[in-house]
Amino acid sequence: MDWSEVLTCIQSGESERVELKRWEAFPKKVGEALCALANTEGGVVILGVSDSGAILGVPADPQEVQERLSSFLTTGLSAPVRAKLGMHEVASAWVHWIEVRRCRGPE
Repeated sequence: MDWSEVLTCIQSGESERVELKRWEAFPKKVGEALCALANTEGGVVILGVSDSGAILGVPADPQEVQERLSSFLTTGLSAPVRAKLGMHEVASAWVHWIEVRRCRGPE
């Protein structure tokens, strides 16, 4: 997933396959969203964005955030979640996303 696809998701708003989350929602609400997506059809959790689609950014070093997310995906949930991470800088703020694949049942 590239930035243009993520931006389209932000502009379209939340859906069954898209969750917009502020960084403050990490880890609890982000974990819940990741598990829900992994147990259904998959999707994307976009961090640093309000429910209304306003880009707020994540107020932390982007590489550190990516490391925390990667670690969380493997050890922070009841089972590891297969996902791809991405990030993009927008007006001195970083938006991060976690593209989650379906992990339960046949694909």
